[in-house]
Amino acid sequence: MDRKLISLERFSFVSALLDVFYPRICEVCGSVLVEGENYLCTSCLADFPFVDEDFVIDRNILDSFNENFRPKALHALFYYNKYSDYKNLIYNVKYHSNRKLGEYLGRMLGQKIIHSCRADCVVPIPLHPKRERERGFNQAREIAKGVCEVLDIELLDKVVERIRNNVSQTGKNASERLENVSEIFGLRHPELLRGRHVLLLDDVITTGATVGACIETLAVAGDVCFSLACLARTV
Repeated sequence: MDRKLISLERFSFVSALLDVFYPRICEVCGSVLVEGENYLCTSCLADFPFVDEDFVIDRNILDSFNENFRPKALHALFYYNKYSDYKNLIYNVKYHSNRKLGEYLGRMLGQKIIHSCRADCVVPIPLHPKRERERGFNQAREIAKGVCEVLDIELLDKVVERIRNNVSQTGKNASERLENVSEIFGLRHPELLRGRHVLLLDDVITTGATVGACIETLAVAGDVCFSLACLARTV
C-alpha cells in the first residue's frame, strides 16, 4: 500500500479518535461541532451579528479623531455585547490563548472588507513586552495574520512599540481612557510607513482612545493615511 495513503488513513483514525475523547466545540455556544464545521456551529454562524458598515455610530467615532490624521474608514466584523454569547469569541482569543481562532476570525474579517478596504499594509496594536510575555502572544497580531492572508497585503508588526504598560481600559469612562493611553506608544522604522495607507488593527474598539493614541505616534512618520479595523465594535 502507498505510504502516503497509509499516513492519511492513520491521520484520519487519530482525528476520529480525538473527536470522540476531545470533541471540538463551538466557540460561541459550546455545542459539539460536526464534520464541516470549524470553530462555529452552523446555527451560530447563521445568526452571526455582523456589523453594518454604514452604521452611524462608526461615523461618529471617526469624527472624534484629529482631522489632520482622521481615519478613512472603520471596519469591524461583529457587534460586541457583554450579554451575548458571541463575546466568547473575544475571550477565547484574548484570555484562553486560542491563536488559531484569532487567525480564523481575522480571515472572516478580511473576507468581509475585501471589497471596501483600501489599505496596503496592516499594523496590529502592540502589547507591552511584559504583558505579551505573560499572555504568550499578541492577539491583535494573530488577527492581523488572517486579515493579511485574505487581503494579500503586508503585515508591519515592528513599526510601533508599547513603551508604557498602562492598565486595562475596561471600566473607564471616555476621559479616563484618553488619559490612560497618553504617550504609551513609540515609533520604530518610520521609513516603512511613509506614503502608506495603514490599516490599524485591534481586537475591540470602544471609544477609539487606544487606536487614536497609536495613530498620533504613527503619523509622525509623515505622509501616512489610516483606516481602522477590529473584530468587534461595542454597542
